[in-house]
Parts: sequence; structure tokens; C-alpha cells
Amino acid sequence: MDYLPALATLAAMHLLMAMLPGPNTVVVSWLSATGSRAAGLQATAGVVAGSLVWVVLSLFGVGALLLETGWLYRLLRLLGAAYLLWIGVRLLRSGWRGGAAVDPLAAAPKLGGQKPFAAGLLTTLSNPKSAVFWTSAFLVAAPAHAPGWVYAAIVAIIAAQSALWYAAVALLFSTGAVRRRYLRLSRWLDLVAGGVMTALGLKIADEVRREFAVRAAG
Repeated sequence: MDYLPALATLAAMHLLMAMLPGPNTVVVSWLSATGSRAAGLQATAGVVAGSLVWVVLSLFGVGALLLETGWLYRLLRLLGAAYLLWIGVRLLRSGWRGGAAVDPLAAAPKLGGQKPFAAGLLTTLSNPKSAVFWTSAFLVAAPAHAPGWVYAAIVAIIAAQSALWYAAVALLFSTGAVRRRYLRLSRWLDLVAGGVMTALGLKIADEVRREFAVRAAG
């Protein structure tokens, strides 16, 4: 069986998902603009590591296990929502206070403590839906009894594409021109980034709430 078309489809799906604005993009771009290029690239490494965790776990059937044990899946999603809300609130507070700051970069909150790698890693791990998505995707790209090289290729593709895309985001947002624009718009950009993260956290929490309500009604 020729697995190359399936792998190409999987690669395209992953790249499109990565390019859609989401928590990973917000964290990498924000740390690059408010910190440094090195901080952005460290966050990128964290995102790649987190992505590979979900991919490998999915290959071992964890995504299917999460769906079967609904309570665990819901718990992990609530923890992820709490983390996104924590980041969102910090960014919103930074934006709210930013108008009085002489140096917006110095006043920026530290996501993941002072460790950009941890911020990227935790942001990616905060979305257990990734395991469920990849489990479904692998049914197409890596059906049962696929040779070992297919699984190795999947891991390599996800790692390479994640690294290249988020590194490009980090390089773009750490350039002098972008950083200077951030200095002028820091308050509003923090508010927008905080709003996005908060909205995503609330969305996940509301999904879990509705699932509990349906379960209780049934």
C-alpha cells in the first residue's frame, strides 16, 4: 500500500491547523515581541515538544482511551481551560495597566514564570483535544498494521512543520520593526491576546459544562 498520499494529506492538515490563530501562535508571537528572539524560539521548542507528546500518545491509543474514559477527558480539558484563563487574565491585566507604563516591555507579565519553553509546552499540553484529533487523523494516514517507517515519518513531519512554522512566527515578531510597533500598540495587543486566550479557556469550560448537563439530564 502506498502511504505517501495519506502522509501528504496529514502534513497538509497539520500545517493548516498550525497556521490558524490559536493559543500556540499567541504565546510564541507575544513572547517574541515582548521578550526576545531567543524567548520566541524557546517557546517554539516548547510547542514542538508538546505537539510531539500528543502525537506519540495518540499513536499509542491514548486519544481513544480519553474518549472512552469521558471523565478523564473532561478533567484534562478543564485543567487546560484553567491554564488558558490564567494566561488570559495576566495579559488582560498587563494591557489594562499598560497605559501608565513607561516601558511596556519591562512591564510585560512573565508567562510560564521566566521560562518561555515552559510557556510553549504548557500551552500546547493544555489542549487534550489534540490527542483525539490525531487519533482520528491517524486512522487515515496510518491504518492498522502500517509499517514502522510510517509512524516515524508522522512524528518527523509534525516535528519539522511545527518547528518551521512557529520559528517563522518567532523570527517575524522579534524583528525590530514589529517590536517597535508593539511598543506603540502594546496595551491594545495585550488586551487582544488576553481576550483570545480568555475566550478560548471559557469556550472549553463551557463545552465541558454542557457535556455534564447532557449527561445529568440523560
